[in-house]
Amino acid sequence: MAEKASQQTDFAKPQTRWFQALQFMLIALLAITLFLTGDATAVADGMTTWLVLGFTLLGSIWGIYQIRFPAVRFYRQWPGFLFSLSVALMLIPVFANMGDGDFRASINSWWQWVAFAVGFTLINQLFHTQRIARGVVAVMVAVAVALSCIGIYDSLVKIPELRVEYFTGNVQQRMEMLQNAGISDTRIGSPGRYHFESRIQSPEPHVTFALANSFAGFLAPWFILLLLTLLNPGQRLSRNKQFPKLFVLTGILAFCLILTKSRSACCAVFLSILMAGVLLKSFRRIALKAAVVLVGIGGVVFLLGMVTHRLDTKILTEAVKSLNFRMQYWESSTAMAKDNLWVGVGPGNFRDNYTLYKKAAASESIADPHNWPLEILTNFGVPVFLLVCGVFATGLYRFTVLAQRESESDGQTFTHYPYRRSGSTLFPDLSANQIYLAGGVGCLAGLLIDQLSYALIPTSVFYVALPIFAVVIFLLQDWVDRGELNRYHLLVALICWLLNLMVAGGISYPGVGFTGWLLLGLAVTTQQVLHKPDEQVAMSKSQRQAILAITVSLPLLAFLTSHRPVTLSDYHLMNAKFYLSQDQSSQATEHLQQAIEADTYGTDAYILYANVLFMRLSDSVDAQDLSEYQTFVSQALALNTKSQNTYELFSQQALLLYQYHQISEALDRALEYTEREVALNPQNAYLWARLAVCQYFSGQPSEMAASIERAIQLDKKNPHIEFKLSNRRLLEAEFSGWKGRKVYFEKKDESLEQSLQYLRNKREQQ
Repeated sequence: MAEKASQQTDFAKPQTRWFQALQFMLIALLAITLFLTGDATAVADGMTTWLVLGFTLLGSIWGIYQIRFPAVRFYRQWPGFLFSLSVALMLIPVFANMGDGDFRASINSWWQWVAFAVGFTLINQLFHTQRIARGVVAVMVAVAVALSCIGIYDSLVKIPELRVEYFTGNVQQRMEMLQNAGISDTRIGSPGRYHFESRIQSPEPHVTFALANSFAGFLAPWFILLLLTLLNPGQRLSRNKQFPKLFVLTGILAFCLILTKSRSACCAVFLSILMAGVLLKSFRRIALKAAVVLVGIGGVVFLLGMVTHRLDTKILTEAVKSLNFRMQYWESSTAMAKDNLWVGVGPGNFRDNYTLYKKAAASESIADPHNWPLEILTNFGVPVFLLVCGVFATGLYRFTVLAQRESESDGQTFTHYPYRRSGSTLFPDLSANQIYLAGGVGCLAGLLIDQLSYALIPTSVFYVALPIFAVVIFLLQDWVDRGELNRYHLLVALICWLLNLMVAGGISYPGVGFTGWLLLGLAVTTQQVLHKPDEQVAMSKSQRQAILAITVSLPLLAFLTSHRPVTLSDYHLMNAKFYLSQDQSSQATEHLQQAIEADTYGTDAYILYANVLFMRLSDSVDAQDLSEYQTFVSQALALNTKSQNTYELFSQQALLLYQYHQISEALDRALEYTEREVALNPQNAYLWARLAVCQYFSGQPSEMAASIERAIQLDKKNPHIEFKLSNRRLLEAEFSGWKGRKVYFEKKDESLEQSLQYLRNKREQQ
């Protein structure tokens, strides 16, 4: 008997180490998501493939763990099953739109959803006890507070310094700053310069996120969770000791949230508390307290923002205008969803399809509809949308079941019991210190991966985030050890997340998306009472082998179809751009060819190669260069037949080739490409005006007159000054080798409105 017990103990030790290692890596990955955040464009471009690779690799390790220890049981839940099924069905829209969109963007975007599904599954399988859940929440809150401190500094100090540097500098310094920001058209009043100057005059922080609204979308749920914990930290804790610490942390999050000026996030905070108070009878008392504290904190923070001149009355007066913009987005997105009801337009293809439905008064070509149901509908269609809704519906049902079970347990829980039963073995979860270490490793890894790849995060974040993270963990350690994570608090935070995404969007952004899936996972998984036997499935050997085959294949496929081609192509593109900056075009073209070979579905290398050849055509026309140039243009356009921006680039180049080298075929292509632009974006006055110019050169006076009238009509509907024809130029891009060359009629710097007037007068004279 003693020998048998010893064998069981020896068996439990390696199983314990495996389980703890899985928990450690999952917590680290969740922390990494807050540094490799990404928006819709970044995800489509493959900038978050490191995260995808990380989550799929962890999933494969979990699959090996299932094989290695047959006693491990699978925790069966409908939300996880429906989520995995929905992601599998998302492949249909990816391939259904393969020949009619950007396949590279679709593949990259789909893999991001795979990472969400794998992460959600692992949360369900690995995070079960209250202590591990509190530790994970503490890690996420600590990162949120650290980023908030950086955001407050950026808003109060860094952004104002940048604004002063720009507006007090001389013309040359301004031009350098604009060019460093990637703005080629640096003239006063150009759309790019206008938006750059608008951004630096707005003090909204975004830190590691692409947008301030995305940053706010991440902060809001954790602010709610921290606020409710402030009011109810747990019976075993002294409220007098916990209140000052939690109040300071809550205040920091509130101040940064207000500084983002995200009205959608602030409204989501208030509405989630209100909805919880109305719908949950047992929650009304704490909801009322939360509302009172929320009003108090909000008032103080808002006044502080006014005093520091970081807030003004525009945060309220501009609310109606912002809502009107959202209504335009939703109206156009609804029309797109109706036209692509069953399979959508494919992930990553929203921006290119949106221009077809965009209103003349809309301000920009957005990358997502700023509404999570519409984002699912437009990208994937009705079947996937119903499945995703099913995830939340079954999650709510699971939540109510657990809440009912806890109320029937009469307080007999194992909240503070350090071991969890799995099959016939007992083993501990991670200790609190190990949880904190995992979070710190995740922060460090996220910063290092960014610096080794895109270097979008300032190095100063590295020196500030980790110390603040450690301080916050120190303040929260008592709550992690002896506090309480109320299940209803998680539900309210999840509701806040969903409400914000209804207006701001971002469900496919890693930094925002993982927050919601983590909250849902903890709400439906964390146990205060033992699992029922029917929730733990002892899998057969064949089932475990099937899981292993799936989980191991995912990182291999992700590496081969997304990570490797994207990162290798980016490497060669970076080298090509360096050699171009050194006027070494031959070395640049070698790297461009390698970039194309690495990623045959990516358009960037084809476009840049065509630009290099176009540069060579600036002085004289070589037949071979011209033929090769047109080949790359055709290949780039074939890879994404709905990219209005790509057609615009090549139509402008074709017009220059005709103007300076009198190539008749170039004029035909300019007209063809511009007509395609108008078909893709029919409510754009600028495109109709450029079409009129092409029709003038092609000898189509009646068509030209109609295009001029259409351009003028649309221009009158456009309320945005920077996009008015009076502030636009016929060719706004500067091409290397063609600097200073323009297509103009009377004055070299004339506006497009003046060009149209010239064409009108010319026709009347004829």
